Amino acid sequence: LSKKGFGYFKRYIEPIPLLLPINILEDFTKPLSLSFRLFGNVLADELTITVLTSLVPLVIPLPIMLLGLFAGSVQALIFSTLAAAYIAEA
Repeated sequence: LSKKGFGYFKRYIEPIPLLLPINILEDFTKPLSLSFRLFGNVLADELTITVLTSLVPLVIPLPIMLLGLFAGSVQALIFSTLAAAYIAEA
């Protein structure tokens, strides 16, 4: 509000005022969808490691854990980049 004043709220009624509820809902769904995406990827990695550890005790899960570490790093980078883009858009 300090930079754009009340003109910030004008974006909610553009292009037509009928879209006001959808534009407000959009502000809540963006971070929620990012959170679900990050949660799903972390859960999938943990489940994969759990299943492989129960099937083959020590040999196979180690490379999968390294792959999970790499995938988690990529997911954190994507999450922070998209979150920064959403914040900059506001």
